[in-house]
Amino acid sequence: MSDGKQTIGWGSDLMAQALREQEVEWVFLNPGSSFRGLHDSLVNYLGDEKPKIALATHEAIAVSMAHGYAKASGKTGYAILHNLVGLMNGSMGVFNAFCDQVPMVILGGSGPADPAQRRFIDWAHSANTQGDLVRPYVKWTDEPATLDGAMDSMLRAGRIARTGPPGPVYVSLDAGLQEEVVEPGRETGADLPRYRPPHPVAPDPEAVERVARALLEAESPLIVCGRLGIDPRATAPLVRLVEATGAAYLDDRCIVCLPTRHPQNLNGDKKIRSEADVIVALDVHDLTLATKGYGTGRSQIMGIGAGSEGAHVVDVSLNDWFGNSWARFGGPTPPLDDQIAADPLRALEALAEAAERLGGDSTRIAARRAALGDRHAACRAASAAKLEERRAESPVSMQRLTHEVYQAVKDEDWRLVVRNHRSWQDGYWDFPGCGSYLGGDGGGGVGYGPGAAVGAALALKDTGALPVAIIGDGDFMMAPGALWTAVHHGAPLLLVLMNNRSWGNDELHQREVAKHRGRDVARAHIGQRTEDPICDLAAIARGFGAWSSGPIEDPDALAPALHEALARVKRGEVAVVEVITSLD
Repeated sequence: MSDGKQTIGWGSDLMAQALREQEVEWVFLNPGSSFRGLHDSLVNYLGDEKPKIALATHEAIAVSMAHGYAKASGKTGYAILHNLVGLMNGSMGVFNAFCDQVPMVILGGSGPADPAQRRFIDWAHSANTQGDLVRPYVKWTDEPATLDGAMDSMLRAGRIARTGPPGPVYVSLDAGLQEEVVEPGRETGADLPRYRPPHPVAPDPEAVERVARALLEAESPLIVCGRLGIDPRATAPLVRLVEATGAAYLDDRCIVCLPTRHPQNLNGDKKIRSEADVIVALDVHDLTLATKGYGTGRSQIMGIGAGSEGAHVVDVSLNDWFGNSWARFGGPTPPLDDQIAADPLRALEALAEAAERLGGDSTRIAARRAALGDRHAACRAASAAKLEERRAESPVSMQRLTHEVYQAVKDEDWRLVVRNHRSWQDGYWDFPGCGSYLGGDGGGGVGYGPGAAVGAALALKDTGALPVAIIGDGDFMMAPGALWTAVHHGAPLLLVLMNNRSWGNDELHQREVAKHRGRDVARAHIGQRTEDPICDLAAIARGFGAWSSGPIEDPDALAPALHEALARVKRGEVAVVEVITSLD
């Protein structure tokens, strides 16, 4: 029996029960006949409770929802994809999750493996090794041939997904096994304590002491922090480390770790990276980008400021245990002067303790902190001046938009679950530290935002936290159906749409190429703008059941619209505010 509902009678009942025993709360899916047995078991055997089904309008949205859910909840995300075609649709989301190192289990229906059980469509939609579609960018795949094998595979999948460095895994569940009759009273055989992931890898004490000394003895130390930004536990030891060492601090791309107002936080300072003589990178995706930068000369659009060529570089991560030779994600093999290959949080805590214990020249560290405080204040002043300069612009400047959204939600228990990448403006949103922003998409796959925002909203539902998402029009137009899922499940969400009516990042690239080649920059919009006709994104949002406002072009109209949107979200609704924004 399962909660008194029905007796286990089918293979898929065992599969569903295994999900419940692993405490899976939500499964994200777009329906498919290859997992019709499992779908029935989730609905009729488990009663659509623990796990509960979140219906998505596209497989890519389902995977992005599982991605956003995992980051917001700190748990493993689960998605179910229909055989080959569903997996093909969802594969971009799988790559995003792989690059973002998010624990996720993708279950796929397949087969039946027995040719005698196949319908005509099963032949078209089945493969000898279905997992080959995503094998290059998952941690592990399996296609179990027996029901006992499926039970073992599902348990093993959860363990592997959570083992550091985490990431997605793929398990194909044969349709014939799902619809296999099983004897009454059969159990899953799950012994969950035996399938727990291993303890985090502890850092080498000698390496910790060596790196702490290097920070303390440096003239201009710099700490850069990355993926740890989604874990609230990392804030306190990070603050302790930067204060004990007097180091300058920068966030890695698309993350927030150190509190915004901390005087050693120099996000926005374009020179500090080039001045560093010691750079310690904590859980950073691309060490080259975080340290010396890419000096190819091809583009300035993604430039973040060059680092010092002579800096002593330390990598604190599990990067050498992640990835494979298929994708070039993470950049070239970086030159390292030292390394701590360990669980990043454990290493950070150990570094903070070592730096405090070792001490250092307190006078010199105090002077360094004071100088950094002055530079921090100068960055804040420059941001404030830029806001005043662009306050009245229409279309709305990104400075004004970011400022107004923060002013609207600052007194709430907010979480910024998704934000724009290239056009994000530092200095207008005060983050308390790690866990307040859930980071980027990982692999740069556009279309992540709507699904991830909704997955996060489902994870935060009934917690009292207010999910806020700021996404672009291109991201939204790829996956607007995600809103329906949020509305259907009553997951409050405030979503701000920045509509520059262009694939803005690429239009800037076209401008840059044309300028470099001495060609007509005025034609850079061709093949980029979504105009003639104008897309009414607020109307699209209403069509999926959300409350919406806009399009807003007058910057003074933004605050009242956000005030109404916030009131709606606090009443449990999904609210969308469309803002016409500038391209740069």
